[in-house]
Amino acid sequence: MNRRQSIQRITRLGILMGLIILMTFIPNIGYIQTGLFSITTIHIPVLIGAALMGPIGGFVLGLTWGLTSYFYALTLGTIEAMIFLNPMVSIVPRILVGLIVSYTTLALDKFDMKEVLKYGLVAGIGTLSNTVLVLSAIFTFASEGVLSFNQAFSTIITIIISTNGLLELFAAVIIVPTVVRAIRKISPQR
Repeated sequence: MNRRQSIQRITRLGILMGLIILMTFIPNIGYIQTGLFSITTIHIPVLIGAALMGPIGGFVLGLTWGLTSYFYALTLGTIEAMIFLNPMVSIVPRILVGLIVSYTTLALDKFDMKEVLKYGLVAGIGTLSNTVLVLSAIFTFASEGVLSFNQAFSTIITIIISTNGLLELFAAVIIVPTVVRAIRKISPQR
């Protein structure tokens, strides 16, 4: 990678990190409040960056998302906040999502498929992995201590997060391939 490409990658990464920070703290942009839990749109820049910048970019953007998610939880006074104050729920799954998206993109690069399909699959896998990893982390690490889940409450949380996950999936599968294709037309190198 030459110096110009390196500067482009660092700049792109910085812009996406800034976007993640802005989306976190501007109300109803990165986390759209719907009542008990919010719908996440902040995963979209993470998916785009991780798909375009490989594992290091995926790790950095996932970590940025996780850290901002944790700090955002500090500003809330909701059940969601109590759950996401656990770093195993707020930070670790988001790092893993960035890495999963990066490695999925690298794996799909080996197949001859249309970009729209490839990045749609990447967006779908990334969004679903976020939902599954966060739900798993909630029930593994946040079910005791701050919150004590009973069966009915855990069922309600699962339904709400799963419903939100479907909305997040739909948005990602539409937006990510469109944005990635536009970026790759402007700057085709990876």
